[in-house]
Amino acid sequence: MKRLALGAALVALLLNILAEHWLMTMRSGIVLMPGLADVHQVWNRGVSFSLLSQDSATGRYLLIAFLVAISLGVAVMAWRTKHWIHALAFGLILGGAVGNLFDRAFYGAVFDFLFLHLGALPLFICNLADVFISAGTLLLVLDFLLPSKAAQKART
Repeated sequence: MKRLALGAALVALLLNILAEHWLMTMRSGIVLMPGLADVHQVWNRGVSFSLLSQDSATGRYLLIAFLVAISLGVAVMAWRTKHWIHALAFGLILGGAVGNLFDRAFYGAVFDFLFLHLGALPLFICNLADVFISAGTLLLVLDFLLPSKAAQKART
């Protein structure tokens, strides 16, 4: 399970870094899915939805420390799990967290580029790291809500 978690984390991290590197050289305003998704480049100095936006070095380092603590906690959970779905989920979350940590450490802010909207109604803007964090979290929630076949058999 450790290799699955590590592999998922590395794939998520590398895909995020490669996508950002490629998109940083492109122009903004590319339509991906009309009415739903566009490329729009934004530097996020805060956390989710630009909350706790930081322009000072102290704030930046506190956010970096916070991300390191979260990443270490997720890495421990990934290391200890015995279930493949949890290993995959924690790996995706870890890769996304480290991807955002990478941005904050090297650029001073997180590079967001995926603008999601419903026609003229803006929803949010994120990057692939955020997508991987969300996908890993969704896997954990689904695993919790949908009982396994072994658990169903045990109840009957």
